[in-house]
Amino acid sequence: MKNTLLGAVALLALPLSMQAGELLPHTYARVYCASRAMGMNQTAATRQAVSESYISSGNPLPITVHGVETTTDVVAATRTARERCPQFH
Repeated sequence: MKNTLLGAVALLALPLSMQAGELLPHTYARVYCASRAMGMNQTAATRQAVSESYISSGNPLPITVHGVETTTDVVAATRTARERCPQFH
């Protein structure tokens, strides 16, 4: 499940990552967990969280996790969400 969430966030953040910018992990986790608690599915909650936690400054480092290319901010955001609301992962 964690690879699915990481992959979903990485795919949603991909267009954003082509610009300078990053996700704020705690904002992402707060919005994702609240959205899931309100009944949103994983994809909708992820989109909402990315939308509300993206800032246009910053330049996170690219990394590969389990064969998925992503950035350090995406990994931090998904880990923070997993810690904050493990019932949705």
